[in-house]
Formats: sequence, structure tokens, C-alpha cells
Amino acid sequence: MRQRITSFMLLLSLIMLNACFNLTSKEEERFEEQQAIIEKYVSDKGLNAQKDPSGVYYISTLEGTGKAIRADSTDVVTFNYRGYLIDGTEFDKSEAGKPVTFALRGLIPGFQVGILKMKKGGKATFIIPSDLAYGGNPPQGIPANAIVIFDVELVGFGTQAENDDEVIRKYLTDNSLTAEKHSSGMYYIISEPGTGDNPSSSSVVTVKYKGYFTDKKVFDETKTDAVAQFPLSGVISGWRVAVPLLKKGGKGTFLFPSRLGYGTTGSGGIPPNTVIIFDIELVSF
Repeated sequence: MRQRITSFMLLLSLIMLNACFNLTSKEEERFEEQQAIIEKYVSDKGLNAQKDPSGVYYISTLEGTGKAIRADSTDVVTFNYRGYLIDGTEFDKSEAGKPVTFALRGLIPGFQVGILKMKKGGKATFIIPSDLAYGGNPPQGIPANAIVIFDVELVGFGTQAENDDEVIRKYLTDNSLTAEKHSSGMYYIISEPGTGDNPSSSSVVTVKYKGYFTDKKVFDETKTDAVAQFPLSGVISGWRVAVPLLKKGGKGTFLFPSRLGYGTTGSGGIPPNTVIIFDIELVSF
């Protein structure tokens, strides 16, 4: 199976931007050469391209609807894409029917320039010189200092909270589930309420649990016939919201937006900005 390199889009944009604004004479020469190559490519293919002051060329193929993205009010963007070199060699693309979601500020500078010109539902092509792409240390499959091209369809954009809520609601719909929404942003389904009192957010609890993603891939769980015990004060905030909704013997499914899970940093095998789900049984406290 070809190794996917989607993670290359998460290269730190600040590093790349600093490099672009502090070009050496050799880099300036390469930049000018690449501008000439891009201009010839655009001319030879008869493309109606707009040149951004940064050096990125932008070709709108479908306008889209609604407002354009605003960098000061957008956390994440969701899009389909295909990436290829100027000779047509494809190096990556999103899977059909599975758009990707990334933090806007995590995208390479040239991609940010292009996508900030788009509206929801729009389609466009970005032609990006190497100093606004991957420079001299690209991911596998892309030559050093290569011009790259992306065909992009902008599916949506918004804040991380909005994106998480949309992901959760889609999961519930796709799985024919009905859930309550907590004021924290968590969704929950209590299958068995249990009996007696509810624990507090600082109780020491004994539980059985399974943690998984919206694709149902499990990232952690207690073993069969085993339990886990810990103070709720020492775990992620989603647990401190979820478990007090149960009584002894209670069971439920809890869908955490990323801010109630592992936030912008992630943890171990849990990527940043990821919705996570827990099936929890409160054995005792």
C-alpha cells in the first residue's frame, strides 16, 4: 500500500513563512525562475490564473456560495484535494467521499494563500512555488524545491467547536443514534442510569470503558472482566462531565468534542483536534 503523506500539510507554517521573507540571493533567483516556469505552464495550458503578490497562482473553477473564509475567525477547514507536480506526477490526494480537516494555520503557506480566496463549495487550483510549499526538505514523494499544484474543493470551514459538533451529529445520524447534548458540548446516551447517588467530578471511580474514534477504531479499553480505578480530577475534562451523569451500575455512551478530550495537542495515538467516544460503565465510587 502506498504510504499516505497527508501529514505533510501539517508542517509548521511559521517556519516556512520566515524562510520566505528572508530569502538568500540564491533563493531569490530560484523564486524568479519558478515564477517564469509557472507563467509558461499557465500560458501553455490556457489557464485563467490570478497571481497573488506572494507568488502563488490561483485558478477558480467553481465560485462556491456564501462568505469567503476569514483567517481571523476560522480554526479549521475541510476539503477534498489532489496534489501533483508541474509535470503531472501525482503525490497525494484525499480519498473519494472522505474530505480531510486541518487547522488552517497548520497548512503550508501557499495553501493558506489559496484557500483564503475560496468560498464554501468552491473549487480551485493553487500553483505554489517551492518556497511557499516544502522547500528543500519535502516529504517523501516530492522533490526538493519543487513547484506543487493542488486541485481543491472547499467543503466547509469554521471554528473547531463547530467542526466537532458537525462530526458528532453526523456520527449520530449515520449510526441512527439519538443523544442528548450537554451544555459543555458533549453528547451522551444513557443506556442504564444505575441506582443510588451520582459521583462528583472529583470522586475516585471504578469503571469499565472503551474509547474509540468516529470510525469505530478503538484506542483504549479495559480488558474483559477487568476494571480501572482513578480519581476523576486526574483525567480529561470530558470524563469529569460524563461520569457524574451516571449512578452506580450505570452505563452510557459519551461523545466528546476535542476540547473535552485531548485538544490541540492530541495524545499518543489520538491526533490533535479529534472527536472521541467512550462507552463507560460506572462500577462503583
